Amino acid sequence: MHPSPSLADLQHWMRWALTHPLGVARATAGEALSGLPPRFDAPERSALRWIAGDGLRGRTVLDRLAVYGSGYFSRLHGTLELEYPRLARALGEDGFRTLVAAHLLRMPSSSPSLADLGENLASTLRALPAASSAPWLVDLALVERAMAEVWLSGPGVPASAGIGPGEDAALVRLTLAPAARLLRLEWDMTAWEPGCGEPGRDPGWLVLWRVEASTAAERLGPASGAVLEAVANGRTLGEACEIADVLGLTPAEVTGAFGHWSARGWLVRAQAPDGG
Repeated sequence: MHPSPSLADLQHWMRWALTHPLGVARATAGEALSGLPPRFDAPERSALRWIAGDGLRGRTVLDRLAVYGSGYFSRLHGTLELEYPRLARALGEDGFRTLVAAHLLRMPSSSPSLADLGENLASTLRALPAASSAPWLVDLALVERAMAEVWLSGPGVPASAGIGPGEDAALVRLTLAPAARLLRLEWDMTAWEPGCGEPGRDPGWLVLWRVEASTAAERLGPASGAVLEAVANGRTLGEACEIADVLGLTPAEVTGAFGHWSARGWLVRAQAPDGG
């Protein structure tokens, strides 16, 4: 009589069986699929007899396990469909399922929070044929992920509160508020809906931020967008002003832009390395 597997072996086998792309029945039957990551290699020992129990009338052991295997994919698919509603409609049912399957192979769920599942979905989409025929869908994925992150983020400290009297403003570092996102896009995806034809190609910058119970969006010109990106990437205010000058912005335009961004709540004081 073979000894029962350890808890670790049982957990490893369950993870393998329930998340395998071929499904429980085909995976446990020894069927293989080339090109899968090593985590889908069959465990040395099968734990099927130890965890499934006896079959029921009309329901075999594998039937019962398959319920959980199907539920695993369905829950993750549903989570991503809620986060990317326009993308899901644009790709259609089969196309979106293909995207979800490809994303789970590339970046399996590993966080306690399903809110992290959709991170980098745009990168997964970029490698699929759908992105070649409709490249604006990648920008749509970026926008929908940013909107989700805006709602998942907490508030920051207003930028004006972080600059003290007598402080050299040129050395101050600001950054984007937690509830704001800056995207560089090739297409105008702000209000585009599936079924409305090809969106307009309009390279530029888009800011998304949380406003009370809603999400606001604003497009920026090439120069102001580049300056805001420099600030978000850790440049000091002095360095950002130098970039603005090279890009042709006048001092009055720079002052107006920073005033506008601060009034919108886009900027917060960057935390110093020592936490101060």
